[in-house]
Amino acid sequence: MKVFLISNNALLDYLNYESDNLELIRMVRPLSVKGEENAKIISNLDILKNVTTIYSSYFSSALQTAKYLQEKLELNINMNMNLNDCKVGLLGNKNIKMVKGLQEHDVNYKLPNGESLINVGDRIKTFIDSLNDKEVVLFTHKRAILGYLLKYAHIDYNLDDNLILEFNNKVIYDDSDNEYDIYEIDIEEDINIKRL
Repeated sequence: MKVFLISNNALLDYLNYESDNLELIRMVRPLSVKGEENAKIISNLDILKNVTTIYSSYFSSALQTAKYLQEKLELNINMNMNLNDCKVGLLGNKNIKMVKGLQEHDVNYKLPNGESLINVGDRIKTFIDSLNDKEVVLFTHKRAILGYLLKYAHIDYNLDDNLILEFNNKVIYDDSDNEYDIYEIDIEEDINIKRL
């Protein structure tokens, strides 16, 4: 089975994240104009032409990205909450950037009512393990993908103390500010992960 994990990271960036409705705000946060352009680019990638099933998280950004591939391949979008982004929880006196840094140095760290990177990785892995499609694409989120990759990759840090993940002696995650991320997961008896 071949699985493509895709996150479109070009979102509107002027929303207030200090609200009591943090999770709802994150869920309805739309793509930016650049994000819509990225979604069109993603839908035209040759690597996705043989996809048989499309899944998306319930987050607007993932659905807005999936719709272009859905139209091109004339497939339905199957929404699944297991693909939702990592739940932040109650920020208290922290902000999202602080929580991100804490989680990248302790993958089990979570706020009250939130998830750790390990929690979200377990959720994504359980979902992927339940699939039996030949080629599937999952429109999800950067943190959710990171949690999944932690299941298979070696954790390290660069000279700036930023998280990097290695798989088969290649860096597959480096916290760069990509406009979108695509990972190809080949699952047979063993697993192979490539960042595209």
